[in-house]
Amino acid sequence: MEIEKLVNNCKIDKNGRNIFQPVIFDLSDNKDKNFFIKLIKEGTVNEIVDEYSEIENELQLIKDPSLLFKNNKLKEESVATKFYDGKWIYYPWKNCIVHIIDEDDFYDLRISRNNKLITKAEQKKFKDFKIGIAGLNVGNPAAVCIALEGGSKCMKFADFDILSASNLNRFRSSLSELGLNKAILTARQVFEIDPYMKIDIFDQGVISGDEEKFLLDPKLDLLIEETDNLKLKIDIREKAKKYKIPVLMVTGNGENLIIDIERYDIDEDLKIMNGYLQNNIIAKINNKPRDIKEKIELAKDFIGAKYLVTRLQESFSLIGNKIAGIPQLAECSFLRGAVLCYFARQIANNYEVPSGRYEFRMDKIINKKC
Repeated sequence: MEIEKLVNNCKIDKNGRNIFQPVIFDLSDNKDKNFFIKLIKEGTVNEIVDEYSEIENELQLIKDPSLLFKNNKLKEESVATKFYDGKWIYYPWKNCIVHIIDEDDFYDLRISRNNKLITKAEQKKFKDFKIGIAGLNVGNPAAVCIALEGGSKCMKFADFDILSASNLNRFRSSLSELGLNKAILTARQVFEIDPYMKIDIFDQGVISGDEEKFLLDPKLDLLIEETDNLKLKIDIREKAKKYKIPVLMVTGNGENLIIDIERYDIDEDLKIMNGYLQNNIIAKINNKPRDIKEKIELAKDFIGAKYLVTRLQESFSLIGNKIAGIPQLAECSFLRGAVLCYFARQIANNYEVPSGRYEFRMDKIINKKC
C-alpha cells in the first residue's frame, strides 16, 4: 500500500541509531571549516544554537564574581560573539549544531555552581576518576548525575538492552528513542551535557568470560554494577576483586534503597556481596537456572527476600500471572542515580566509605522531624 511505502521510506536508518558521538568543529582549521560548510549546504542541519556571547558573559562572571554587582560594566567588557572562537558541536542524532567555548573554560563554567559544596581539589579527583557502568537501566540516572556534577571525564557504558515502552515509567527518555540501545542512549544524554567527555560504549554488554576488557582497558577506578544477569553479577565481582576495583550497587526496594558497597581496592579478603549472598544461591546461579520461575526466585534471593519491603516480596509470586516483571519506580530510580553519584565522589576523594550493606528508607522519613 502507498501509505506503508511512505512510512517505510521515512523510517530512521538503523545504523544511524548507533551514532552517539558528537562532531567537534574548530573553524580555525580549514579541514573542519570545509566539512562544516558542506554539512550546512547539504541541508542536514535543522537547528543552530549560538549563545556564545551569553556564555562568554557567564565565563567572565565566574572568573570575576564582583561583576555580579556591576551589570553595566559586565556588558561593556563582554566580548562580542566571534564566529571562529570556541568550538561548534554537531549532534547528528538531533541534526543540531551548538556554538560553545573551549574545553577547559567550558568545564569550569559548567561546574561553577558546585563551588564550595565541592572544593577544587575534590572536583579534580572526581573528574579524573574512571568509572564503568554495567547496566544502563539504573546506570542511566547515575551516569547523568555524575556527568552533571562534573565527575569522571572518562566513562564506560555497557548494556545490550534497548529502551522499551515499559521502561518509560522510570527511564528519562522519550517515545522517539524506543528501540535505542540504552548504553548509546545514555552516551547521547551525557554528550549533550558535555561534548568533551570521553565515553567507551559496550553495546553488547559485558561479555561473560571477557570481563577484563571492560574492567582493564583502561583500568577502572570504580565499577557501578547494575546488570540483570545474575551469573555476570558474580563473575564481574570476582574479577573486580582480583584487580582491586571497588564496586557499587544500589537496589530499588519499593520506594526505598539497598546500597551495597564492596571495597575490593582496600580489602582483598572481602567476600562477594559482603557475604550477604549465600553459597547455595551462588551454586544455583552458577549451575544456570532451569526456567523463568527459577530465575525470578534467584533474583529475589540474590539480595535476600528478608531485606525487601512486603509489596516487593509479594510481587515476585505474581510475575507471569498478574504482572509481567519486577516492579520499579521512577522516584527510586532517580534516587539510585543520586546515591551512586554521591558514593562515587566520596570514593574518588578517598573519604571513608566502608564496605557493607546500607538502607535508605523514604517510607520512614515522615516519622523523623528536624
